[in-house]
Parts: sequence; structure tokens; C-alpha cells
Amino acid sequence: MQTITKNESRNVSASVPRFVNSGHRAFGIPASNIKPLCKLMLMQGVPLESLLHNTNIALTDFTQINNNLLFEQFLTLITNARALCKDPTYALVLGEQFYINHDGILSCRVMSSDNALAAMELLTQYQNLFTELLEFSLDVNDDYAIFSIVEKMPLGEALPHFVEYSYSVLCSLAKFCLANNKMQVELEFSYDNPCKGHEFETFFGNPVRFNCSANRVIIPKSTLVQPIIFSDKQSALENETLCQQHLKQVRSEQKVIQDVKKAIRSLPFDKVSLEVLAQQLCMSTRSLRRHLQGQGVSYKTLLENERKRIALNRIEQQDISIDKLAELLGYNNASSFSRAFKRWFGISPHHYQQDKIMES
Repeated sequence: MQTITKNESRNVSASVPRFVNSGHRAFGIPASNIKPLCKLMLMQGVPLESLLHNTNIALTDFTQINNNLLFEQFLTLITNARALCKDPTYALVLGEQFYINHDGILSCRVMSSDNALAAMELLTQYQNLFTELLEFSLDVNDDYAIFSIVEKMPLGEALPHFVEYSYSVLCSLAKFCLANNKMQVELEFSYDNPCKGHEFETFFGNPVRFNCSANRVIIPKSTLVQPIIFSDKQSALENETLCQQHLKQVRSEQKVIQDVKKAIRSLPFDKVSLEVLAQQLCMSTRSLRRHLQGQGVSYKTLLENERKRIALNRIEQQDISIDKLAELLGYNNASSFSRAFKRWFGISPHHYQQDKIMES
């Protein structure tokens, strides 16, 4: 679950990463986000080579500090995991394991609420502190509430991963807050049951239905009115203020990153620098650096992600030579570009291009 602590501007979720939604799919995902998933897959007998197939994720990505991956790489990794893992409930296990520590501002605000209904309302209010991949909504009537999850952008075959992970995180948090392992809810999934039996019902201890019209959790009134054992009005007031401040900060920093990406795309790659970008955005280099650090990125990371995106797109289109592509991306020569490409994706651009030609 994406939460923000008093001493940290971002605390990135292991499997539901919060990233800037700029209308494009070339997002920077910290490589550290994929480690818990990869570790779980290895523990369940999935070979790392098979898990990373077609992701262009290199082994060096696991050891480089502050290294970012393309969001498309992350989606491919999840698709591989779902196809290879023998345990179809792996995302449930991952969500349950991740939310062992309830020490972020958002979770503290939820935990200090009066009852389950108030907690669910807060999760929808501050959902951007949880994830920007999914959108939450809560509809309440006299008898029950419906908590719905929809994708903010097409997630394809990876959508079930994020839905199952989110359900697991939310249910484990609720059981902890209510001190009740028998919490009554009903869970609905918009897709087929990935299991052969009733593993999902066993995991949640509640009715589970598949092939429904939407992904949603139905919460009866008897659960909604249950008091939260950590309820504290003073803590709630303090954490509410912090949540509002961080949400405002996140939105401000998101806009800065959107503007930086636009500026990078408007400039020749060999002309991009922190100073030039700051000038384009009418702010000091110090202010720009501070805004980017607030989102855990640097202008060099954003520049490299844009280079990655264009490199993959143009090579797959097969409409440009390696030499011309290197020049387009601001490299002094094709050799420099080839070294960078191999560092990014574990394969040379020449061999990658040949592979694409053979596939077509």
C-alpha cells in the first residue's frame, strides 16, 4: 500500500507503484518495486530467466541504485508471473505480506478512524496516496456499501494482479484494525477464476464470485459499523492534516514532472540539461531538483526513460538505422548508444532489431 511517512516524501509500494500519470505509458518504475515479486516467484520455483523473458530487464537492474524501469516492462513481468506461477493466489500472498507494517501516514489516518465505514471513505478520499493505477469509489446505502475498483488506464492481462493485490492489502488492513479475522464481506471479480477450486474463498474466508460485471467488495452494515480498535480523535486530526499536505504536495510534484517530460520532448536530446529544463519551466535549478526529488526521480532518469521509449518504438517500427537512431537520441556515435541500450535491456540494439525482424 502506498503510504507517506512524516520523514519520507514517498514510500513506494512493492507491487502497486505510485507513478506519474501523464497520459503516456513510459513511466519510470523503481527497480526495487519488482524485487518482492521476483523473490516470491523464485521461492515458488519459477526460474528467473523465464520470469524476465521479453521484459528486457537485465540482472544488473537489481543491483543499481535508483534504477528505473519502463512501466511496459513491469506489466510484462506481471504477465509472465501469472503464466508461470503454480500458485494462482500469489498476488494475494504478496499483498498480505507487504502490509505487515502499518506505519505510514495514510494507514495511521485510517487506523485512527471511528469505524470501518469512515476508514473506507478515507481510502477513497486519499486513494492517490495508495496508487495511481487504480481508481476507487464507495457507494453507501442503508444496508451495505460497495467498494469498486476500476483501472485508470488499460492494464491488460496484468489487471487481475493489481485487483487481487489491492483486495488482499485492504482485507488484511481491515482485519488488523477491527481485530477480527472473521470480517464479513463479499468479493467480486470481473474475470475468470484463476484457480481450479475455492482457493480464493479459503484465503479471504468470505464468499467470492468471478465473471461479475465489475471488481468490487460488498460490505454489509454489520461490518461497516464495527469500531476500529485504534480509534483516536487527536491522532485522526493530526494525521488528517498530514494527509492533506502530502496529497497537495504529490499533485504539485506530479504537475512538475509532466512539465519536465513535455520540455524534454520539445528539445533535442543533446541540449537537455537541468539548467535548460529549469529555464523552460521558469524556476531555479534548485527548486526543480527539489520537486523531482520529492517524487524520487531526477531529470537524468526522466531523460533516460524517454530515450528508452523512443529507442524501443523506433527499432520495433524498423524505420531507422542504428546510426540515425543514436544521433536522434543525442549520442555521439552508435557505439555509445549500443552500450546504453545493452545496459537498459541486456541485449544490443542490433540483435534486438534482428529478433523483431524474425518475429514479424
